[in-house]
Amino acid sequence: MEWPALSMRRLRTPRLGVLVVAIGLLVSVPGPAHAQNQTGDMVSYALEFPVRGENHFRDTFWAARSHGIHHATDIMAAKGTPVVAAASGTIRYLNWSTRADNLNPDRCCSLVIKHDDGWETWYLHLNNDTAGTDDGQGWGIADGILPGTHVDAGQLVAWVGDSGNAEGASPHLHFELRDPSGVIVNPYEALRTAAEAAPPVDGDPLFDSARVLRKGDRGDDVERLQEVLGQLDFSPGPVDGIFGPATLGAVLAFQERYGLAADGLVGSATRATLQGLLSSSGETLRLASRGPEVMLLQDLLNGRGYDPGPIDGIFGPLTLDAVLAFQSDEGLTIDGLVGPQTRSALGMM
Repeated sequence: MEWPALSMRRLRTPRLGVLVVAIGLLVSVPGPAHAQNQTGDMVSYALEFPVRGENHFRDTFWAARSHGIHHATDIMAAKGTPVVAAASGTIRYLNWSTRADNLNPDRCCSLVIKHDDGWETWYLHLNNDTAGTDDGQGWGIADGILPGTHVDAGQLVAWVGDSGNAEGASPHLHFELRDPSGVIVNPYEALRTAAEAAPPVDGDPLFDSARVLRKGDRGDDVERLQEVLGQLDFSPGPVDGIFGPATLGAVLAFQERYGLAADGLVGSATRATLQGLLSSSGETLRLASRGPEVMLLQDLLNGRGYDPGPIDGIFGPLTLDAVLAFQSDEGLTIDGLVGPQTRSALGMM
């Protein structure tokens, strides 16, 4: 992975200040607080824990990697787990770009936040896959997150993935903390403190379970499955926690629509696709968007008599024309953006 050119001064000033000899006098001149940091120092820095979901991490700052020493903490979490801003600040880089009109989609997905106090946090290996795949065709940055955008601590900015040189590795967030001089400090203790203070994450009976669901099963996870299928405009029957014929039919229809093995079993691949659709729900779709949400958009447009081209999950020119025509007929703003009003008119979530 190429790294943007940043000032990386390795400061070696004494911790008690700088000794200056002037006109025969020995004078102690204190330096700024952050100038005392050395690479790898543990620091006490208040931050929001950046991963909102099941995770685990350990101190990996000095771990050896193929490209050198790690100098970060890896927070292991499932692909698609939300990532939030660790502190209030401004997006400095997105996919190593500083331009809102050039987001480097081929280098998706990473971002850097410059905090209001001058510190920085780096978020690497964000998701770049469509739900249930490892295709590199997704967009793991939250809607509205652009270079120059100001974000608040705890605001959703992205999702965990395995992009960049983490392809083939377990999904995780590579998290770096840098002081205002650019010195990379060890964030492990700060993360531990933040994790202890973070609000508990309520478990999801469907997505936090490893049970493979099938016809005849009962329970909270089946009830949640029925809720999700209903939200996605499939017809699972009563939301009663019983995996009966109607729920089986809805699962099979869902699997067929999204290119999954149509076996009626709700395992990891079907769960991941369901969760990906839910996590991206509400995002503004636009020209060049990709993924299951675009496929759903195309399917709904086609059902209303608009031709979006192939139902392939790629928001291309034909899909754009269909959206524009639909917006015109419905009296909506004709901008080609599938936001809340267009979603509502189409019956999307």
